[in-house]
Amino acid sequence: MNLKLAEFLVGLTGVFCGSSLVFRTKHSEYVLRKFLRSEVAGTVIFLLSGTWFLGHVLTLGESDFGEYKYFFFVFFLTIILITLVKIRDFLSVRGGAILALLTANELLKAAYMKPQGSRLILVTFIYAAIVVGMIFGGWPYKGRDFVDFLFSHPTRPCLFGLLTTCCGILTLTTLFW
Repeated sequence: MNLKLAEFLVGLTGVFCGSSLVFRTKHSEYVLRKFLRSEVAGTVIFLLSGTWFLGHVLTLGESDFGEYKYFFFVFFLTIILITLVKIRDFLSVRGGAILALLTANELLKAAYMKPQGSRLILVTFIYAAIVVGMIFGGWPYKGRDFVDFLFSHPTRPCLFGLLTTCCGILTLTTLFW
């Protein structure tokens, strides 16, 4: 992936997610609340992120404990399967956090060693996503707390959506730098 594609995808995601909060607040609240505890979405997202992570484990080099990569593969596969069977609560939040962290890795690779002016906006949003992914991955109930906070006041979803849309537009403008 190159830097311009990464900027385009991050900007488009920001505009889409932000505008969905601005224009369809009640529907967005319903979708977010259902997503948090959805077993189907949780299973799909967690399997997708687990498969992606196991792919990274299989490509470990010698300097990254590559001689133990099959042991790590079996160990993490067991962890993923046990999590899918035993820890069903907020599975979509956990899977989404893992997916966010793996995506951040790919986006940071796209921005590596590029001119500073063009990548600064993108990298700032990626690091913010990493922090959020780490928080939601470690404490998935914080996802519920955030949704409760967001929709507890009628203007918060619109303001947060406007902020997210503006960040997406700002990222899209970097395509022309």
